Amino acid sequence: MQAFGGISIVNAIPSWLGGALAVNLKVYAKVKPCKDVCMYSSPLIESIAGYFAKKYSLEPFEIDVLSEIPPQSGLKSSSAVAVAAIKAVAEEYGISESSIPRLAAELSLQARVSITGALDDASAAYYGGAVLTDNLYMKILRVFELKLDAVVVLAVKGYREAKVDVEAMRRYSFLFQEIFAKASEGNIFEAMKLNGLAIAKILGYNDKVLKLAIERGALAAGISGNGPSAFIISRSGDEYYFVDLVKEYSEDIRVVEVVGLGGV
Repeated sequence: MQAFGGISIVNAIPSWLGGALAVNLKVYAKVKPCKDVCMYSSPLIESIAGYFAKKYSLEPFEIDVLSEIPPQSGLKSSSAVAVAAIKAVAEEYGISESSIPRLAAELSLQARVSITGALDDASAAYYGGAVLTDNLYMKILRVFELKLDAVVVLAVKGYREAKVDVEAMRRYSFLFQEIFAKASEGNIFEAMKLNGLAIAKILGYNDKVLKLAIERGALAAGISGNGPSAFIISRSGDEYYFVDLVKEYSEDIRVVEVVGLGGV
């Protein structure tokens, strides 16, 4: 089973209100029986396997994961892994869960791989498209598709070096509530610009490339998640104009499509 990575519309840490946009970076998961002792690739996978084994009285099993997304990159890798793994287990054993994204968020909190549960990221990983959520109350507020021929240029960096300063981010809760309001009104790219530049400033990332991209006509640009990866959204056909620009930020440049609802 597969799920998608994503980029941020609104970071949910400051105000618990978040948004994410699915992009064509995939995570695949497959269930297999344990040979002798079960081996798990991460606390998150162990948490997911333990949840299903206990709730449904299943024989112990392992979950193999193959990911195109670097860990701790800001590109929603943990949420995509959680969703792909849960989908794989549910299909393998014929299990129906009321909300796979919500379960992914709850188990991410349990495994301590997320600060808010990242329901927005999990929902985008599951549904595709764009998603707005209230992560405090675990509510999916809106799932929709961007009606625009756009592509995403990613400046990929993995394994963020600095610990996320949650307290510093939450001092800006009112600002991020305003950014979320813009997204809720349909001003998605405006919200992404404001969010991406604000996160860069708060967490100390270099925003020179982001500002240049916006000046040169990018639809949006910013730091994704808590970084360190950055993104630029451009109209289809204009993306390679921005590739050389972001090489200043990272050597790993990827041009990916926005994923529509249903993963198409």
